[in-house]
Amino acid sequence: MILSWFNAKEAEDFGHGLAEFYDSQSKINAKASNHKAAEKQQKLVSQVLMKAQQFKTNHTLNAYQKAKLGNAFKWKLRDLGHETELVDMMTKDLLLALR
Repeated sequence: MILSWFNAKEAEDFGHGLAEFYDSQSKINAKASNHKAAEKQQKLVSQVLMKAQQFKTNHTLNAYQKAKLGNAFKWKLRDLGHETELVDMMTKDLLLALR
């Protein structure tokens, strides 16, 4: 029972997948015109946070699993080449959505 508390594989996989979703969609949105790009970016952030809330609803996450999910999300986005400030902001918003 106590060992399951440290099992964060599913949360980590979700964090990686969420970062890949954000990356692929942001590249598509980058092709939009400037005034539409900001609107599409905001919608994308909302989609990411909604997916996180749905995951939270379907899974009971402890503090360790939330931390692993956030860490996986953050470093996957960094590895994909996103700006540090954006990654930090997105990770903060993600972790707040998981509260």
